[in-house]
Amino acid sequence: MRPEGPPGSRGEGAAAQAVVSGSPKEGTVFSMESLQEGEAGVQSEQVALGEEAMLGADDIMAEVEVVAQEEADEKRQEQVQRAQPGPGPMSPESALEELLAVQVALEPVNAQARKAFSQQREKMERRRKPHLDRRGAIIQSTPGFWANVMANHPQMSALITDEDEDMLSYMINLEVKEAKHPIHLCQIMLFFRNNPYFQNKVISKEYLVNVTEYRASHSTPIQWCQDYEVEAYRRRHNSSGLNFFTWFSDHNFAGSSRIAEILCEDLWRNPLQYYRRMKPPEEGTEISGENQLLFFSDYCT
Repeated sequence: MRPEGPPGSRGEGAAAQAVVSGSPKEGTVFSMESLQEGEAGVQSEQVALGEEAMLGADDIMAEVEVVAQEEADEKRQEQVQRAQPGPGPMSPESALEELLAVQVALEPVNAQARKAFSQQREKMERRRKPHLDRRGAIIQSTPGFWANVMANHPQMSALITDEDEDMLSYMINLEVKEAKHPIHLCQIMLFFRNNPYFQNKVISKEYLVNVTEYRASHSTPIQWCQDYEVEAYRRRHNSSGLNFFTWFSDHNFAGSSRIAEILCEDLWRNPLQYYRRMKPPEEGTEISGENQLLFFSDYCT
């Protein structure tokens, strides 16, 4: 038996499911009037999220321009060096000595580059933080935001069951943190308000990142509520279907690397593009004027 959530939570989960329903027979048919009423409730949050994203993009573009100029200067210097004649024929011993001298000269340059990269990254993180904090605050005031985002993602939706969607309706924030040294580590953190499923306020999963994949290394043990422990065990060990929280707890879950990639590189960077998704109108239905623009932006997001 599924535990009952606080008042309003069932409505949120049902609303999210109705939005993503793709079956003409089973999906709920919304009139344009009810769509406009629902639009008023979240329009201000969506506008604010878009403004925060634009501010962050402006900061990033300014930094990109500086980096591009530095790279152009470096290329010109390389071209000058390549135009200079190289050393003549050398004995093996002389070649090794020359290589050693070049390597010794290269080490402080490498160290300087690592330091500059680290400082630049820290600077960018400081500039992004107020925008991310503001975005997080707006999202927390939008009920069911992350449940909608994940259920609407074309690949994540296959992983989200009805029960997952209800659990995720209690999720209030997603954060991704990366560390490059000494190893590339990515930490995915999910924040939740009080819910009837588990006691954790924050659960996290860590991945070691290389050029080909995200490899799971650690995840927070989920402290299931007593009334849900049996069902949680069944879902993890006896269910043959995919579900979100089995992915979270199982490091050997098929497709785990791809799910981490989606969360870190897609949903975390721009969740708004998946927040609202509508099914196309039924054949013969006409949409015109302002409502046509509204539908087009929702469907093509």
